Amino acid sequence: MNHGGNGGTEKTITLAADEHITSMEAHWDKKDKHTRVFYISFTTTTGQTIEGGTKTGNSGTATAPEGFVLGGFYGRADDEVDQIGAIWTRKTAKDIALNDPSGVGNNTYGTTIRNWVGPTIGKSKDTACYRKSMDFDSNNICPLGYSKDGDDCAARCPLSYPIPCGLECIPQNDDCVLAVLSKIGAVAQVALNVATANVFGSIRAAFKIAKWAVKCVRNTVEAIRGLIYYLRYRQTSAPVGDTAEMLAIAYQADVVLYDIPVAICTCLNIPVPKDAKFADYVLQIVEGIVKQAITNGDEIISTGANVMSLLSGNGLLNNSKTTVDELDELVAKNSSCGWQLKRLTDRVTRAVLKYRSVSTEVNDIRVKVYKSAIVLNDIPVVTNNCMGELLASKTITAAYETRDLLRKTFGVIVDQLIETGKTDGGKGVAKKDYMLEVSNMGLVMLSALDPTGIAYMASQFVQPICGPTAYVGEIDDGTLYDALGLKAMDEAFVGSYGSYTHAGDGVVHLIFESVDTKDVTVVVHSGGDQYAKVDVGAGDVTTWDATFPELEDKTMYLDRWRPGLFGLPGKGGGSLLMWIPRSSEGGHITMHVRINPS
Repeated sequence: MNHGGNGGTEKTITLAADEHITSMEAHWDKKDKHTRVFYISFTTTTGQTIEGGTKTGNSGTATAPEGFVLGGFYGRADDEVDQIGAIWTRKTAKDIALNDPSGVGNNTYGTTIRNWVGPTIGKSKDTACYRKSMDFDSNNICPLGYSKDGDDCAARCPLSYPIPCGLECIPQNDDCVLAVLSKIGAVAQVALNVATANVFGSIRAAFKIAKWAVKCVRNTVEAIRGLIYYLRYRQTSAPVGDTAEMLAIAYQADVVLYDIPVAICTCLNIPVPKDAKFADYVLQIVEGIVKQAITNGDEIISTGANVMSLLSGNGLLNNSKTTVDELDELVAKNSSCGWQLKRLTDRVTRAVLKYRSVSTEVNDIRVKVYKSAIVLNDIPVVTNNCMGELLASKTITAAYETRDLLRKTFGVIVDQLIETGKTDGGKGVAKKDYMLEVSNMGLVMLSALDPTGIAYMASQFVQPICGPTAYVGEIDDGTLYDALGLKAMDEAFVGSYGSYTHAGDGVVHLIFESVDTKDVTVVVHSGGDQYAKVDVGAGDVTTWDATFPELEDKTMYLDRWRPGLFGLPGKGGGSLLMWIPRSSEGGHITMHVRINPS
């Protein structure tokens, strides 16, 4: 370790059988006007030390409490270490592994695997998802996973899109004010509407020019996507510009000056001028597209490109003819998982039909089914136990994705049964999702023209239906990162950590630990709604408690207000997200919320 240049000698230390690290010393100083860690040293229970770096005049020592040893680190780092702290763990504590034999639902179906939220359920693959709406039941109650929204029930926002924004949910760190419904979907649709209104003509005429239509849609959508991605890049790069700056940047970009106008000309079937002096009506269309992209799109942050897959599962289920049997075959090779899924399907069918036999009101049936053991326990447990066998041939990420795909499939089957009293055996799962998504873009007419062209391009901008949260189930003990999908974005809360236990006192205990130089207000959101505000002074430690019944089966989302330019409070700099599960044994969460300057 040699701060400020290359070199240094690698150092190691060998610990005896009962020897542990119980002390850490760190030195820091300024480098390029920023505080950096320059030196670090560790001491063991037998007095051994290992050190590296350059000592400075600023130092501190962290010592483990009695009975605790070094278990890990937290802090902030990139190319250099900005902050570092020690996490002390009880000496008697044991690591918890995903395949630990003790857990919720284990030994019930012959497989042992912990039910954790995992790292993938919170990853957004699009700019937003659409919230399904349901009516109240006869007692004015919403089904599990839905919240009252005016005159009906709207699906709660899932971990991958935790922020409600009208009829949509948007990803972590996004701002609904700048993503009002029309955002990218409307940007794409503006161009498509212009094209269909002015060029396509009737459906019959469109069939005759399908190849040309594909070219029009491809050019238009790709140009708009290029602008959105460019704005996202500028937004996520420091420093972040305001709307006026982003507008100026956009009008200097080739995608606005040339690509979008050319695409519009193509759609309107007019020649592209050689001198790039476009007609006024073309520029008016371009201006409308750019303004929507700036005002509604420049705050959208996506972790990946929009994808063709309508059921996101390991890249193997990308066609619209996917059936439940094919899903069984995918996971049943050399295993009993497929049989368990088939068995579960039969039980789901019987359970739903039982409720239908005593009630004819669909909304009453839905509320009862969503509260049944099938939904609360069986679907989460069986689909999670398939993870144990999936891990034999898949990466952990792919295994989680496949599990979540299976849960989404069962969600569709349950809804089919509730609404119709019968199911197509899942044969229309992908097709149904596809039609729902495409219809939201107003592209049902176009999807019939050329599946390999227009439908494919449309799917690149299709925003998915929000996945159900009802099938997450009860969660096993683990770290917040593994068990509850804890995810910090940007710098405000980096270094936060904690643990969850299935059995406990029913308390959600947050410890706010500030290393900031300014007072801040942390806003706690539950299920997308503002739940509480916690004032945390600069350098202070503040605690906040809530109970599981208040927060369970919903996302918990933290952001914070911090004084900025001219002392005015501003929202931004980062967010913290995790799932709050239900627990039949009370549950307990302890989370150390790190508050950093940013």
